[in-house]
Amino acid sequence: MGGPLGVAYDTVEGLKKNYRRLEKEDIHVHIMSTTGTTLHSFHEKDDTYGNISYEYFRALVPNAILGDVNYVLRIIKGKKKIDLLHTHALTGAFAGTLLKIPTILTLHGMIWKELDYYPGMYSRFTFECNMQRFKYASRRLKKLIAISPYVIREIDQFLKTRVPDTEVIENPVSDVFFEQEKREKEGLILYPAYLNSLKNQSTLIEALYRLKKDNIDFHCILPGLIRDTEYYTKLQKLIHTGNLEENVTIPGPVPLEQMLRLYSEASIMVMTSYQETAPLIISEAMATGTPVIASRVSGIPSMVSEGNSGLLINPHDPKEIADKIELLLDDGALRKKFQKESQKIAISRWKSEVITNKLIDLYVKQV
Repeated sequence: MGGPLGVAYDTVEGLKKNYRRLEKEDIHVHIMSTTGTTLHSFHEKDDTYGNISYEYFRALVPNAILGDVNYVLRIIKGKKKIDLLHTHALTGAFAGTLLKIPTILTLHGMIWKELDYYPGMYSRFTFECNMQRFKYASRRLKKLIAISPYVIREIDQFLKTRVPDTEVIENPVSDVFFEQEKREKEGLILYPAYLNSLKNQSTLIEALYRLKKDNIDFHCILPGLIRDTEYYTKLQKLIHTGNLEENVTIPGPVPLEQMLRLYSEASIMVMTSYQETAPLIISEAMATGTPVIASRVSGIPSMVSEGNSGLLINPHDPKEIADKIELLLDDGALRKKFQKESQKIAISRWKSEVITNKLIDLYVKQV
C-alpha cells in the first residue's frame, strides 16, 4: 500500500512508537478512515496504545462527488471533541475547513501539474474538482505540511496570493524496509510505479534497448497497477520491437512481501518519471540500501544526492539513462558506496519515529 494511504499508515505506526510522548503531551489521536472495511461505521480503541483510537466507515461512491459529504457528516458527529484535524486527503481538508475546525493538510501531489497525464473525462473532472477544493481549503488551513521543499515553490506559483502557512515534514518509511537484508542479484533493475505516461516507463525501455544492443546483461521488472491501458499497450509494443521480452517483465501490482524481496534483490532502482513530489519508492529503495537513478526534476534532487547516494538523469534522454545504468551495473564499488550512504540518509530523515516527533511538535504548537 503506497501513496497517501501508505504514508498515513506508517505515520500511525510512528505515533505508536511515540505513544509515551503522546501521553505526556496529553494528545489523543482519533484516526478516521474509509480504507480496509466494507462494514458500517465502527469504533475501535487500541488496548496497547491508550491515546490512539480508530473509526472506520464505508466510502460513498463515486468518491469524487460524495466523499466530501461523507467526511462532513462523520466529522460533525465528533466536532465538539476535535481540537485539531490533520488530514492526508483533500476530502478531509475540505470538510475540516468547511466546518471551521483548525485543520492541517499534508499535501501529497501537485494536482495542477499531474492533470495532463491522466486521460479520460472522469479523471479530468476529478482533478478539476480537487484543484477547486484545494484552493478553497488553502485559504482556511491552519497549517500546510509540505513533504518536500519543492512543494513550497510550486504552491507559491499556483496560488500566488493567500498562500497558507507551510512547514516541511517529509514522508515516513515503514520499518520493514529498513529491516530488509540486501541479497543483490547483479543486473536486476527495478522500477515500481503505476503504468501511465507520467511515470514514463517508455523512455526507460528505450534506454534498455540501448543496453541490449551493447550486450549488457540485465533484467528489468516494472511492477505496478495499469492506470492507462493504451499506454500499457504502447509499452508492450516497445518491448516487442526491441526484442526485450526476456529482459523486461511487467508483473502488475505485487504484494508487499514480494515488493520487499524485489528491493532486496535489485542492483538498482531506476525512476524516469516526468514529475514527482517526494516519491516513496525512492525513500523505500534507499532504506533497503538499493542504489537509485532518478529524474532530475521536481522534488527528487532533494532526496537523491548526486554522486553521493545515487545518480540523476534527464527523463527525456534515453542515452543518458542507459549510460548511467551501465555505469552503475559495471561498478560494484560505487553501488556499495551508494547503498551505505542511502541507508544513512534514510535512517536520519525517514524513520517513522523521526517524522512523528516532528508532527507532535507541530500539534503541540497548534493546539
